[in-house]
Amino acid sequence: MNRRQTTDGRQQKIHHALLCLLFAMYYSPLAAQYITHGPVIGAVSSSSCKVYIRTKQCGKILMELSQTPDLQKAFSVAGVTDSLHDKSVMLQISSLNANTKYYYRLLFEGREDVVKGSFRTFPAEGAKGDYSFVTGSCQETENMKVFEAMPKNDPYFIMHTGDFTYPDYMIARNYAATQEGIDSSYRRRYNEKVMKQMLYNLPIDYVFDDDDYVGASAGRYCTNDLVSKRVNGKITYTMPADTFPALWRSNVIKGYADYFPHYQLPDTNEGIFHSFKFGNAEFFVIDRNSAKDAPDSDVFRYNAQKHKWYFAPDSTMALFGKKQMDWLKTSIKNSTADWKFIVSGVPLNGACEKLIQAGVKIQKLHYKEWYGFHLASGFGHYWAGFPYERNDFVSFVKQNNIKNVLVISGDTHHCVMDDGKNSDFPEMNASGLSVSTTELAKYIKLIGNGFGLYHFKKIWNKGGIGITTKECKNGFGKVRIVGSDYVELSIIDEDNKTISSFNVPFKK
Repeated sequence: MNRRQTTDGRQQKIHHALLCLLFAMYYSPLAAQYITHGPVIGAVSSSSCKVYIRTKQCGKILMELSQTPDLQKAFSVAGVTDSLHDKSVMLQISSLNANTKYYYRLLFEGREDVVKGSFRTFPAEGAKGDYSFVTGSCQETENMKVFEAMPKNDPYFIMHTGDFTYPDYMIARNYAATQEGIDSSYRRRYNEKVMKQMLYNLPIDYVFDDDDYVGASAGRYCTNDLVSKRVNGKITYTMPADTFPALWRSNVIKGYADYFPHYQLPDTNEGIFHSFKFGNAEFFVIDRNSAKDAPDSDVFRYNAQKHKWYFAPDSTMALFGKKQMDWLKTSIKNSTADWKFIVSGVPLNGACEKLIQAGVKIQKLHYKEWYGFHLASGFGHYWAGFPYERNDFVSFVKQNNIKNVLVISGDTHHCVMDDGKNSDFPEMNASGLSVSTTELAKYIKLIGNGFGLYHFKKIWNKGGIGITTKECKNGFGKVRIVGSDYVELSIIDEDNKTISSFNVPFKK
């Protein structure tokens, strides 16, 4: 064979390979060609769910579901992605069987997409069994190892407690001023690598926190932060309150209603609080951002003569607001579930007031970029900073003999737990899904011990990342509900290693 024949043979092979590639590109279903974001499965019950899907261009979406992986005897649900909703659609799926695994595939304009997945419906309301879910908050770095670990724990769903990315700085502080800003914030959330793969097979519920709401711990009218500086050798603090247009708040709430597959929202004028049932448990998800009607600085008072700040909240100050608290009280009192979970974007543990008082005592300390008063101001916008509202609810629960109440919370960038001795209700504060700094609990413990200000075990007594470990890795929480016997609360790190765990026994 001469060189010309060899060259011709190679060219024929290249030509054939290119034709095959073009054929594959034209006829093979590419995910990017059809579905750009989702599917995201939420609002799951024992018989229904919602599915969010966004496509590259508007068109008809068909979701086929079956109880078998080969999609035999499948049924379908159809919808059309809408340009007025960022080329997305929210499918409503009903008539499902309880506690059943469903497999699905998606077709866009009759062409199959490569995205496939499965999910489980919830157990029937009141049904007792051995059920688990995972929880966490705060995503802002490229480390997504937790989303590889979570599915290994066989959860029914993930309860996300906020800062599901940080659009108030990743996009812009005023991102909520426009529809495009709201749209882009959900595109960012649903495009988180590793997590988006997990969500093909794991339903989610979610309540936004501060940085995925409007400009940090903003509340209804304004946002503020502690500003520390040295003037003539003395440390000074200011806590400016910066107002923002009411439209930002309403846009964020509307964006959640439009783009997240959510449970029924009782009052979107007040926020996105809601409830749902899962076997013999009921969840009450409360929104600390939307209704707060005063800046964080209001719980502190400045004495100009002593050049000192004091923690001095009064009975008018509330984090969640009367309408939301009335809803929570009525709902939890009327619940017939064995287990009642309150879910919050921030800790509800009242013992954190010890940290506020400690920060006031050491407010003039300064080390590099850290100031003592940061400890007070940071924990001042949690429920411990609003003791009248918190104590009123705790008293209500006790007076009405409401038992087996547990708390799931986030925001802090640490993972710690308490069995209720300090926190009134057993609480898992699981945060730091994907963050750069996870040493908060470790540092808080060191500050308390070093200055004799408090004992960490009298705030969080069941350990956590940085407390029962030297390493401070990203992590998440796992909750296992075992009939009406006990609930197991566990802190797990990004390597799927259980850091701390304890059981909450059922009270009859």
